[in-house]
Amino acid sequence: MGIFLQFGAGNIGRGFMAQLFFEAGYEVVFVDVRKDLVDLLNTRKVYPLRILDAYTKETIECSIGPVRALHASDVEAVAMVFSQAEVSGTAVGVKNLESLAPLIALGIKRRRECSGPPLDIYLCENAKDASSFLKKAVFQHLTGEEQLWAEKYIGFVATSVARMVPSREAFPELEDPLLVVADAYREFPYDARALRALPPRVQSMKPVVNFEAEFFRKLHTHNLGHAALAYLGYLRGRTYVHEGFSDPLINEVFEKALDETTEALFRRFPDLDREEHRRIREDIRVRFGNPLLRDTVHRVARDPLRKLAPSERLIGSALLCLEEGVFPEYVACVCAAALCYDWHGDPEAVRLREIIKEKGLFPLLEEFCGIPPASPLGERIISWYEFWRRPQKE
Repeated sequence: MGIFLQFGAGNIGRGFMAQLFFEAGYEVVFVDVRKDLVDLLNTRKVYPLRILDAYTKETIECSIGPVRALHASDVEAVAMVFSQAEVSGTAVGVKNLESLAPLIALGIKRRRECSGPPLDIYLCENAKDASSFLKKAVFQHLTGEEQLWAEKYIGFVATSVARMVPSREAFPELEDPLLVVADAYREFPYDARALRALPPRVQSMKPVVNFEAEFFRKLHTHNLGHAALAYLGYLRGRTYVHEGFSDPLINEVFEKALDETTEALFRRFPDLDREEHRRIREDIRVRFGNPLLRDTVHRVARDPLRKLAPSERLIGSALLCLEEGVFPEYVACVCAAALCYDWHGDPEAVRLREIIKEKGLFPLLEEFCGIPPASPLGERIISWYEFWRRPQKE
């Protein structure tokens, strides 16, 4: 079996991608910027993965390895492995993708020099345009001839990752720095049209022809629902995401907000399988409600400003509904809850509170969210915001 080259050895890199490809028989090679992590992986050559199954309530202990790791600064070594790899992946965060571009470009040069076969890079970056963004950034480091070769032989493949990896802070008893805790979800949809090579021999990978529909469903179902439990849970005094389901108000808003986006999704994408969507909603309810994960509201709610952008899970869901003729009453409720998120441990939450304090809510809605305060949606967000700013009672 060939090499799987994984850029990013963090939660998704170790907690999802490496597991899938290791279990399929690939040799796993990580690339990361953290020297201590790279050194530890190379010293131990294996790491533990703990799977917490929401359905069986079982804890499954896995050992992933042998693996090896390269530091991102060792550019020639990384390029050499890239030239030899059968498949690659990224899980570095959207804001770090641009820094990968020179490294991948050099790998493409080396692969072209040795007439390597086609290779696909599967991006686990949770952003709609991540694959095109990385491709554009990489191509800036290639000559015209190299770009033509890469266009034919290198695929930049969008994916949808729904596995949840809670914060280690929720598991203070864990001492092993390599241990990753994750839920058991394994399905891994990807954009079938972007492939340049044959699909990897990984059973849980799912080719999707209409990947836009798949991405929108994940964003406006899984991501929106998760955010709803986190922001409402924070305002209602919850510590963990799963606790929201025991709160009638949170439970009602969660279900009705997803009812709104479900209808909008079906109007936007008539070919979506309704029975599959029903199963997805049932599944996320079970997995979000998994107490074994100890998934904190703070982890899921982090970066509220990013999640309130017009293309993101909150305001983006409201705009999708409006565009499809569905008024997003309960999505507006979730948006307002996010605007109230002021946890001191989250720099973006602190910044959000400072912006509202300095400029006011109306300018933030208009300038950052793209929502006119006097519009019907703006008025409902403001009304819900005022509701959430009042002391909450059980």
